[in-house]
Amino acid sequence: MRVTFIEMPRDEVLGYLGPAWPPAPGATVALVGEHVAISHGAVAVYETDGQPGRTWWAVDGLIVPQDAGPPPALPGCPVAIVPDLAPATPPLT
Repeated sequence: MRVTFIEMPRDEVLGYLGPAWPPAPGATVALVGEHVAISHGAVAVYETDGQPGRTWWAVDGLIVPQDAGPPPALPGCPVAIVPDLAPATPPLT
């Protein structure tokens, strides 16, 4: 497996992600920010040498679910589940 990271401006990446950002509660995200020194950009993964790869967008050090599919399993990159930050009870009115 070969992985290439391409740093890009955050606003540009958010434009590409569209409705995939922010990730929904319960979504699985890959924490690439703990593995590489980039926070925003593209992560291209080539599983087989000589074959086309797949590219995911990374924002704030996270690869979120997007059109390319769920985040890839990258060596050394932990995954996490986005917590549901909704209150347990509705606010008083």
